[in-house]
Amino acid sequence: MRLLDKYVIYSSIFALFTEAFFFHFIIDIKLYYAILISNFFILSYYRKITIHKNLLFILGFFLLHGVVNYFFLFNPIKFLVAQLVGISISSVFYYNLVKHYKVKILFNTYLSFSFFIAVIAIPMFFLKINNFSDYRLNGILSEPAHYAVIMLPAVYYFFKKRMYLKLFIVLFTIVLSKSSIGYVGLVLILIIPLLKEKYFIKYSWIVIVTLLGIIFFITKEWNSKIDENKGNQLVRRLKETGKSLNAIHTGGFEKYTNLSSYAFLSNGFITQKSFLNYPLGAGLGGYQYMYDMYYPLLNPPAYLKQLKLAKINRTDANSLFLRMVTELGIFAFFFLIYFSYRSIKLFKKDNKTYQQSTFFYLILKLIREGHYFPPEFYFFLIIFLNQEDEHITHS
Repeated sequence: MRLLDKYVIYSSIFALFTEAFFFHFIIDIKLYYAILISNFFILSYYRKITIHKNLLFILGFFLLHGVVNYFFLFNPIKFLVAQLVGISISSVFYYNLVKHYKVKILFNTYLSFSFFIAVIAIPMFFLKINNFSDYRLNGILSEPAHYAVIMLPAVYYFFKKRMYLKLFIVLFTIVLSKSSIGYVGLVLILIIPLLKEKYFIKYSWIVIVTLLGIIFFITKEWNSKIDENKGNQLVRRLKETGKSLNAIHTGGFEKYTNLSSYAFLSNGFITQKSFLNYPLGAGLGGYQYMYDMYYPLLNPPAYLKQLKLAKINRTDANSLFLRMVTELGIFAFFFLIYFSYRSIKLFKKDNKTYQQSTFFYLILKLIREGHYFPPEFYFFLIIFLNQEDEHITHS
């Protein structure tokens, strides 16, 4: 393999972890964009750049759907253009990266970076280097939740391949991140493989013991006084989300609803209002336009207004699924059905560990993060959709 090929592979995979590497000059200038654009030119010079017909069809649908909705809703066309450009460049680049260098070598490179970043994240946490807070680990990523989610494919792979030392280290860092969404991902990693009968009979006791332990812990801590930062984050969020759950229909919130619960429920309220009034969607990039339309119906907690956080996730909906439902309407459910079909089909096979690993990132992405082109998204998505059986290393 040529040195230039190695550079493209390693820099492109490193780019997945670079969300925190940026500086602000008029706009946020990110290292990810520099790597992506430069590597795009390198690939186009030495290798043929192609676009899969299905990808071209989806991009064409987004464009047509967005333009039609622009004439009906008059949401600014610049939002559509910005999202289409970002999605197009990111998806086409990672499609060609996977096509030319294959899943095996790229995913193994991701695993190497994941393990190394987990190793250095531990001293970073205890030395308080780049810490999101004094009590939560985020390594070189910008947030604990982002760190946990991007590490989950590595956790699943190490677990499946019985690479226990690497599994323990990466798992330890996710625990230190204290990310609720990360914990959800870990539970899914335990449960999903057991849907096969032969695994269920053999390993179901592990899941049962784990779930009983979680239930016991939540029950024990339910009535305890919970600190904002020190421990029991899951219990605190469950309690406060439960109390405010009706806000997804009414828009009214409890006085002390925590920020995470408010972010999810308030954007759920916006999505519900938008979908009921515009079931065909508002067009790609139209979420913030719809948010501004329905925000006056919300009654946020007073303390969030004082902190100027009442419009949190105004641009990304806090959840990719919520954003897709708002922007694509009923078409979002077609994408979800297809994702479910591919996932069920994928987990019926024992030789698709790479692709199966990416499922845990993608399902949490649907739940938690609403950006269409974060650094890692299309890398995992293209691998998830890849159907090739690779038995040799790319040479």
